[in-house]
Amino acid sequence: MRHGGAGEPDAHRWPDDRDRPLTEAGRREHARLSEALSAMGVRFDRLLTSPLRRARETAEITARAFGGAPAPEVSELLGDRADPAGTLAGLAKIPAESLLCVGHEPTVSRLAGLLIGRDGVGRIEMVKSGVAIVQSEGPLAPGRCTLLLHLRPGEIIRMLEGARPAPTAGSGPSPELFMGALSGYQRTGAIEAALALDLFTAIGAGRETPDVLATRTGAAPRGVRILSDYLVALGFLRKDGQGAYALTPDSAAFLDRRSPACIASAADFVASAELRAAFADVTAAVRRGGTVMPDQGTVGAENPVWVRFARAMAPMAAMGARAVADLVEVDAARPLRVLDVAAGHGLFGIAFAARYPYAQITALDWPKVLDVPRENASRAGVVDRFHTIAGDAFTAPLGGPYDLVLLANFLHHFDPPTCERFLGRVRGALAPEGRVVTPEFVPDANRVTPPFAGMFALVMLCTTPAGDAYTFAELESMFRNAGFTRNELRVPSPAGAQVIISQR
Repeated sequence: MRHGGAGEPDAHRWPDDRDRPLTEAGRREHARLSEALSAMGVRFDRLLTSPLRRARETAEITARAFGGAPAPEVSELLGDRADPAGTLAGLAKIPAESLLCVGHEPTVSRLAGLLIGRDGVGRIEMVKSGVAIVQSEGPLAPGRCTLLLHLRPGEIIRMLEGARPAPTAGSGPSPELFMGALSGYQRTGAIEAALALDLFTAIGAGRETPDVLATRTGAAPRGVRILSDYLVALGFLRKDGQGAYALTPDSAAFLDRRSPACIASAADFVASAELRAAFADVTAAVRRGGTVMPDQGTVGAENPVWVRFARAMAPMAAMGARAVADLVEVDAARPLRVLDVAAGHGLFGIAFAARYPYAQITALDWPKVLDVPRENASRAGVVDRFHTIAGDAFTAPLGGPYDLVLLANFLHHFDPPTCERFLGRVRGALAPEGRVVTPEFVPDANRVTPPFAGMFALVMLCTTPAGDAYTFAELESMFRNAGFTRNELRVPSPAGAQVIISQR
């Protein structure tokens, strides 16, 4: 595997080119590539990477897509000065059934050519994030391998995402997309009904008939059958030839309330009356260029929607919070002072407290919201290191100095000038070597990919006066205008929020 896209060398920003990181687009593309490789069934029991930063980041993204194991191992065998023959000799001594190597050009191309051609004159052109899979017949040696796969990242990603089927001759355009969008409220209603009836939990691990499910849910057999069939069509359930229903793997993991990963409570916020009201007149919001909700929408002072958010979204946030804590390098032996801004459920700060025994967490939010993170800190066993600041993030004294300030999904609620003024406040509360950690939904420069980040801007249009989904270039500009010296975008997982780490 060749490392992902890292842009052009820049002696001003990276005097040592070995420190040059992946670009925003490079990280994003490689995350999707890695997800595709995992879905294709590619497996490896060891992961070696060049020590150069762009290769290490590539290996880390790959490892996360495969569940974090195996962890990347740094090796100069794959460095930018490596010799293919020397690399092959070194790799032959490494015990592994399946080995993934992340390196640079021209070494990886020449290494692949050497493996499949004894004379070493062959070469496989490896683009950034490109992958070649070779199979060895016996110990690694020149000419002993067979090339099984050689693809560019876009080709691998399309295997996962699938291209839209081409219309058959004479079929013409289809209204399916339009009608599906218009009837979206029906899908929301069906999911809400299934959750209210605890249908996913009633099905559980078994294969259950409508009569059994009717008894368990207290609903009519006809109603349960029709709802369950609808959910089969949507992809939430499976149905066998005898008319019995079973959960899909996703539904078993995330919608069965007995699952430790259950996120069913998210419906209490995402489908709440407050958010539905925000979308009652999208036309008016588009004409105005901002929310038509009263009192500044969701960013109004002490809006009760954030209490609902804190309670409903905690299970959804738990995994992402742990991923962020894993992503940020911290000296575990030293005290760590953390400010969690607009903490909500508090799980981002709590994840650092759980990971680092010397961490002291301060959560900032509205007074009524703060009851929720206090409860979560108590459940996590870190309440003795958990502190609070009640009030408005723009006016409340921040205290400090802090080693880390967490801005999880906060900046997108406001316009750039407001964000810059706030970031100036945050910078003043940081220790000299302090950093800001900003999990955000960051669209690509085209603003439409990844799809969720691209569509998230409409949520901000309908719920806030001036919020938006900002690209990394826009966010980086805000941080630099506020005085921050370095900003780095990282992707903790192929899906979900990205993380920007900014140095004071």
